Formats: sequence, structure tokens, C-alpha cells
Amino acid sequence: MRIVEAWLADQRCAIPIESIDEVLPLVEAHTIAGTPPWMLGMARLRGAFVPLIDATMIAKGTPTARTMNARIVLLRPEHCGGIRLALVVGRIGGLLSIDFASHASHPWIAGAGLGTLAAVAADEGGAITLLDPAALLTPEHRTLFRQAAQSR
Repeated sequence: MRIVEAWLADQRCAIPIESIDEVLPLVEAHTIAGTPPWMLGMARLRGAFVPLIDATMIAKGTPTARTMNARIVLLRPEHCGGIRLALVVGRIGGLLSIDFASHASHPWIAGAGLGTLAAVAADEGGAITLLDPAALLTPEHRTLFRQAAQSR
């Protein structure tokens, strides 16, 4: 599987390349009252409001450090349950090919944060966890974010 390597604090994660529209610099978000702490708000990206989600907060329970390396990974809606999402990650590594189905990996590990961590594998860089974009939001969150995007 072709992936983009992303860092969530000290955790190395893999985002499937077919799920990614583009990688952007960090931008500010318009906050939405009553959302969970991992929901940073709605960011205006390429002319549309998109939910901005702190991937480190979901996976590790701590916010992503706002550094020069922090990036937004804009995900394709067809890979996120029909809604476009923007993930904030600590930094982007390289483009890699990782076999998450091999005997050396552990597929379908239910990880922290809404079950978004799907499998763990290892390569010469160490352990890497597969992020499942489709599991990032519950149906209730999708409805909330669609309503917020329409009201902007």
C-alpha cells in the first residue's frame, strides 16, 4: 500500500495516499461551540469550509504542537464517509510502500480515538500505524459538520 508518513507527536502513522487530496500549511479555523476538543473548527480551504481535526488529539489525547512542521492533510470525501476532512498532523515524512497485510503486521488493531488506527506494521523506520480516514467521524459528527459548513 502506498502511504504518506505522518507524525502524531512521537507516533508514526500512515495515511493511504489514495485518501489524500493535498497537503497544506497550517491555517486558523473558525471555532464551533459544543464540539469535541479534537475538532479545531472549520477552516476555509480552496474556497470551501472544511472540518479541521487534530489527528494527534484523536490518536494520543494531546494536541498537535503548532510548529513550522505542522501540516494539514486534506482528505478526499469518498474516503471519509462522504465529507471532506482536514487533518492537522505534527509533520509529514515521506511517501512509502508498506504491506499492512504481511505476516509481520498486526491488522485490525482497534486503536485509540474512534477506532481510527486500523493496523500496525514495521519497516526500517520502526513501527507505523495505519490511520483509517473512514473511521474518523461518527455519523453524528458528519451531520454536525455538514450543518456547520452550510451555515458559513
